[in-house]
Amino acid sequence: GVPGGAANIQDIYPLVPLQAGILFHHLLQERGDTYLLHVLLAFDDEPRLRRFMDAINQAIARHDILRTALAWEGLDAPVQVVWRQAPLTLELFSPPAGDVATALRAWTDPKEHRLDLRQAPLMRAVAAAGPANGRWLLQLLHHHAVMDHTSLERLVGEVAAIQQGRLADLQPPRPFRDFVVRARQGLSEAQHGA
Repeated sequence: GVPGGAANIQDIYPLVPLQAGILFHHLLQERGDTYLLHVLLAFDDEPRLRRFMDAINQAIARHDILRTALAWEGLDAPVQVVWRQAPLTLELFSPPAGDVATALRAWTDPKEHRLDLRQAPLMRAVAAAGPANGRWLLQLLHHHAVMDHTSLERLVGEVAAIQQGRLADLQPPRPFRDFVVRARQGLSEAQHGA
């Protein structure tokens, strides 16, 4: 199920307990996804939007967790699969007449839509041109299985550093598997559940 087959698989490891709980709730819901989060960003023009997308893809390439998908079908236990390459593609949305932001939010509403957790990155980028002055809006959706509010803030900070040409100033990313090992040590499943 990975584009490019086994050559595009960098790593496979178990879920941390929080991810297992999130996956459980995702599978229970038939419509929408409680753990699909979103942020609306505005850009002065399309070239700025495209530069942002280039920078976010550089950040995705740096961090294992941002290139992670989940796998559970036919397995004894769910795992996360880190893809070597998982670019975020930009989807363009042409809203009907009216408020572009409202139409874009409705088009990507997490109460109605879901991400395929088997496909990395667990993000979605949908953009729409504003009706005047060349402004563009981007609805960036991200799944809580791989990103929370704090990590989103760090991602945006890293994207800004990349756009400013300060990639060399960024700390080398740590493999997410190190966190998985720490999260799975020391506490029993019951303790994690509590």
